Amino acid sequence: MALNTSTSACCKLEEGAVSLKKTNSVKQTMSNQESKTNIFSNIVQPIIAELIGTTFFILIGLLGACNDDNKYHSLTTAFSFGFSLIIFIASLGHISGGHFNPAVTFGMFIAGAVDLKKGSLYILMQLIGGAMAAGIFRLLSHTTVYHRCYGGATFLVTVKTPKGSNGYILDRIDWWEGLSLELLLTFVFVTVILLVSVNQKSKSSFAPIYNGIALCACILASNMLTGGSLNPARSLGPAIFANVWSHHYIYWIGPLIGGTIAGGFYRYIWGRNDRLSTDDK
Repeated sequence: MALNTSTSACCKLEEGAVSLKKTNSVKQTMSNQESKTNIFSNIVQPIIAELIGTTFFILIGLLGACNDDNKYHSLTTAFSFGFSLIIFIASLGHISGGHFNPAVTFGMFIAGAVDLKKGSLYILMQLIGGAMAAGIFRLLSHTTVYHRCYGGATFLVTVKTPKGSNGYILDRIDWWEGLSLELLLTFVFVTVILLVSVNQKSKSSFAPIYNGIALCACILASNMLTGGSLNPARSLGPAIFANVWSHHYIYWIGPLIGGTIAGGFYRYIWGRNDRLSTDDK
């Protein structure tokens, strides 16, 4: 009788061990599935959204900007890029935040709205997207149209100033003027994005529209002077395919510094209360 009891107890222990192993195995499988799901939704989906969004945002902007060569050129360029930004922030913003611009990502990182790993991947995808957009634009454009607008490349513009009846005086924008303009306007643009898209008090469901209007205004203010880039990805792609590298560095230094300053202002001034309330929680 004692032997039967002992055997029964051993069987129960073995069954319990098998059951525990099965439970642990199921938990491990579920944990792995959740981990894969989190990686996909937190990393893969957002970087694909940044790649696709940046590509078509810049492509539509280039097509619009190079389709017009008259006195309304600045207006066409501003609306093409501005409306394109509205469309893609509205459609893809819930996945990645809708940056489509390394300067915006820099600002978001400094503001604490995106981490270093994701921010780095975003910038890589944005630069690839800008190059893809410029390549597609080259394939779709007639040679005369493409060369007329220098492939959509940005460079410092030569200003024609009338000189009575003796023609024009040609005056080129200096490098420091172009850099300062790109820096200041990018600061304004990224500040608007942070305040209407990130700040808890001023965040708005109309953020895509506000961001697009801000880009329109900044391009209108700078298009006839620097080409109105405010975006290293937008300048890099056309520079590669059109081989236009004149003062290209200002389209990196200006926007990145402007975005960084905007992120710093948000972190320590505009969004300080949000950050403190989050830390308290």
